[in-house]
Amino acid sequence: MNILLVEDDKNICEMVCDFLKSENYNVTTAIDGKMAIDIFKEHTFDIVLLDLMLPKSSGLEVLKYIRSVSVIPVIIATAKDSDTDKMLGLNLGADDYITKPFSLVELLARIKANIRRATVYSHSDSSHDKIIQYKDLVINVSKYTISKNGTDLNLTHTEFEIIRLLATNQGRAFSKEQLYNIIWKEAYYGNENVLNTHINRLRNKLSDEREKNTYIKTLWGIGYKMEEE
Repeated sequence: MNILLVEDDKNICEMVCDFLKSENYNVTTAIDGKMAIDIFKEHTFDIVLLDLMLPKSSGLEVLKYIRSVSVIPVIIATAKDSDTDKMLGLNLGADDYITKPFSLVELLARIKANIRRATVYSHSDSSHDKIIQYKDLVINVSKYTISKNGTDLNLTHTEFEIIRLLATNQGRAFSKEQLYNIIWKEAYYGNENVLNTHINRLRNKLSDEREKNTYIKTLWGIGYKMEEE
């Protein structure tokens, strides 16, 4: 697996790079935002670890560029208690975040979980297509594609996992804890920002403001569901 590590702190960069290489990952490093974008244009990666505080071009600018051309998993690194940066990053399409200072064990677990979801997302088996029709959405569970009125929607793998889970369990309510455990495959510690941001971003991609809640219903105090068709 090929990882792009974007980090301007030399000590952190070397520590993370050495650790990931010891875990048999191929790691390419960038020390500023411009370098990260240039490298991303020329090479193929399986995941990006992105610090948000970068010289030349900010981490958010790097994230904007990546999301304009790819659905590759992106884990952003934010400073402690920097909720604004977390929300901005998630709204721009980051899949996950980790707060500095972080443990290398936690980082490795998040990398594995995000790569695992992306690997499933990119898998295509056209000989056994499973299609779910929901209102004007056509969800191809086998090929991990979704279209609305014939137009393909560009979802990240995390967004697709959410809509796939809800669509294959129509009428069933999932608590936020259940959704987080199933999608992120890790314990839920009140990580509402991550889940809520993904749900809102997904709703925006599925519909316009007038029909924003047509597909995914919020059950206040409980969680989310898709009504049974």
